[in-house]
Amino acid sequence: MIALRAFRDGIWMVVRAPGLLILVTCLTLGAMLPFALALGDRLRDALGNQPPIDLGAEEIDADWWLEFRAHARGLEATFTPAVIGFAAPLDNLSTLADGSPRPLVMLAPIGLYGLIWAFLWGGLLERFGQGHRIGVRPFMQAGTRHLVRFTTIATAAAVMAGLLYLTVHAWLLGPVFQWGAVRAGDERNVFLWRVALYLVFGALLASVSLLADYARVATVLAGARTIGDALRTSLAFVRGHRWSVVSLFLLNVALFVLLLVMYGVADRRFAGWRGVALGQAYIVARLGIRLTSIASEARLFQTASSHAQAVSVGRENPGPPAAT
Repeated sequence: MIALRAFRDGIWMVVRAPGLLILVTCLTLGAMLPFALALGDRLRDALGNQPPIDLGAEEIDADWWLEFRAHARGLEATFTPAVIGFAAPLDNLSTLADGSPRPLVMLAPIGLYGLIWAFLWGGLLERFGQGHRIGVRPFMQAGTRHLVRFTTIATAAAVMAGLLYLTVHAWLLGPVFQWGAVRAGDERNVFLWRVALYLVFGALLASVSLLADYARVATVLAGARTIGDALRTSLAFVRGHRWSVVSLFLLNVALFVLLLVMYGVADRRFAGWRGVALGQAYIVARLGIRLTSIASEARLFQTASSHAQAVSVGRENPGPPAAT
């Protein structure tokens, strides 16, 4: 119940603060704008000798795209069919599950995106922790104050995730999968075996992500002075409230899956500029879910910590003995 209340409160806090969603959307999309403009210039040059484009067209010139990809280098090579509509989140999920390497040129936008979120975490936790508007200046100050520490936490989590891919993922999806596939008997069982291994590895990745999340929460809401203190507090909290933490995580995952299903259904009905608008709406909704996750984690930490403190005080001061 405590996880469900935290989830409900997280949704309500985000709904009551549309300015936060606007701010996060503008910052994240604005950070990617230079890379989009650079790619747009190259696409404009490549399309210079093509017939005028019908904005209402639902088909793509496959011949032009194949020729463009044959000569694409650097950032241009990322312009693949996977960037269109519902294929984009599916490609991201496939990359996450299989550990497919991304082009090195993506390190710059990914690094900038991570740096922006390291800044946003501080302001968002300050705002959600207090439960009311704090103003632009306190938000910026909180983001700046925790920027270095949160960047370090994000980097450590990324390194840990990378090590998991190099070791556990390679072992699970390599020898372990082959061992199970030989004994599975048919394609259906092989598929289920692979899904089971995905879930095992996904649980490990989720554990790293949750420890990093609650380390940030502990830094802002519990006043952890060092990264070590924040990680120890995070580990103790996750271990002490494991069922609430897991339940809240699954609720946020379910919300994201619901969004994916809705996007997948809607994407089949819209094309052209409507499809582009739908894709942008999906991005905004996805950011809203991420804000909900942050808000609900902050609420769970506050509620569980307050409850644990109250229980501790009650044990130390049991009150007067009952009358006989």
